[in-house]
Amino acid sequence: MPRQPRGSFVTKEIPAPSIILMTVRQLAEDQPALTENAIRWDIFNEDENGLKASGAIIRRGRTGRSILLDRERYLLWLTKRL
Repeated sequence: MPRQPRGSFVTKEIPAPSIILMTVRQLAEDQPALTENAIRWDIFNEDENGLKASGAIIRRGRTGRSILLDRERYLLWLTKRL
């Protein structure tokens, strides 16, 4: 086994997380059964319907107006509601 030069570090590749983030529009296009308005309604009522607790919503920016959705968590939350 070749020796590593002094002061060098052996690094392992860390796999990237398999999180798929989408805007409301992208999620509606990805899932034809969902409309943008239906997704926005879920986000508007996130405290009452449990969406907030699911961790599917990621707010960006200082005001939190820019919203991304974790596709898998949103769909999991949605199927649990059925």
